[in-house]
Amino acid sequence: MTLQIKKQGAHRVEVRPDFVMVGDDKIIGSTKWLGADGRRHERFQVVTIRDGKIADLQGCSSRREAERFARRRS
Repeated sequence: MTLQIKKQGAHRVEVRPDFVMVGDDKIIGSTKWLGADGRRHERFQVVTIRDGKIADLQGCSSRREAERFARRRS
C-alpha cells in the first residue's frame, strides 16, 4: 500500500481506513482512497486473531469476498 501511495503522490491521496469486527477472532479492514487521476480505489483485508496476535492476513478484492472468507471456519 505504501508503494501505491508513493506512486500516486502522497500529497494527492486521502486514505480512509475502516475496520469491522466479524465474530470473536476476525476483523475486516478496508482502505479507500481517491487516486491522483480521480478514480476511487478500495482494498479489503481479513485479519484473524489468535492468542492476541495476528495469525493470518488475507487480501480480498471485494467486500463480499472478504465477508465470505471471514465466515469460513478456521
